[in-house]
Amino acid sequence: MLRAVDRTTDTLALTGLASMVVVVSWQVFGRYVLSASPAWAPETALVLLAWLGLLGVAIGVREHAHIGVTFVADRLPRRVRAVVLRLTPVLFLVFGVYLVVQGWDFTQMTMNSTMPATGLPTAVQYAAMPVTGVLVCVYSALQMLNVETSRGALATPEADEEKAEDRDDR
Repeated sequence: MLRAVDRTTDTLALTGLASMVVVVSWQVFGRYVLSASPAWAPETALVLLAWLGLLGVAIGVREHAHIGVTFVADRLPRRVRAVVLRLTPVLFLVFGVYLVVQGWDFTQMTMNSTMPATGLPTAVQYAAMPVTGVLVCVYSALQMLNVETSRGALATPEADEEKAEDRDDR
């Protein structure tokens, strides 16, 4: 199930990135070539940016890519460093719960308003907060249980077989 969540998160992030490139490119093309920039493009790009940024937070927690924590922890004595590294997932869990609670409230609060250019509910943009919060909570809880969450640790049996076949081919 975690593999499916990981694949979905990665797919959403990559699709969002590709979509953002297309939207911004279309906006630039429309503005400079057609002299008519589509009104929906900047708003759509902002929604995609919000989702990309927040999904990136969840992926960063999953992949242990929080450089600020290691920057501080690397300079501490060994015993203190061990405590800090054990507390890191706990702090991320607290942050994830905060995102879920506040993000859900904010999403609900903006459900009845619409974005002017696209007509989408404003909540579409802010729904990224509770979704990211849930992902951060899941990854943090697993890390607290000493389950490795990085992408390579969750390889599927099929992927393991493909890697073995690749090695045999060499």
